[in-house]
Amino acid sequence: MYVDARHPVVLLAETDDLTRFSVVADSHEALAERAGQFGRLADGVAFVRCDWIRGSGPGTPEWPTALEAMFAFAESSGWLTDGHVQAHIVGPDPGPA
Repeated sequence: MYVDARHPVVLLAETDDLTRFSVVADSHEALAERAGQFGRLADGVAFVRCDWIRGSGPGTPEWPTALEAMFAFAESSGWLTDGHVQAHIVGPDPGPA
């Protein structure tokens, strides 16, 4: 699963793959402009709001349970803080977020 920040309206993509998580952007400038839609940036890392992820999912009956399992794994790994999941930034110019 990834946050697609390559377009003016940010979307959650590949929601059926909860084994990986990232934010994809074309440039740091565009990502900085769009980060408020899904969370925030700090120290070259994206922090994605859990409530935004929940609200952006596919709406299938089994997805919330699988998502909460992903959140539990993220928390046990130290990647979940203050209602945000840490995600690495993928793109040609991630820059110093």
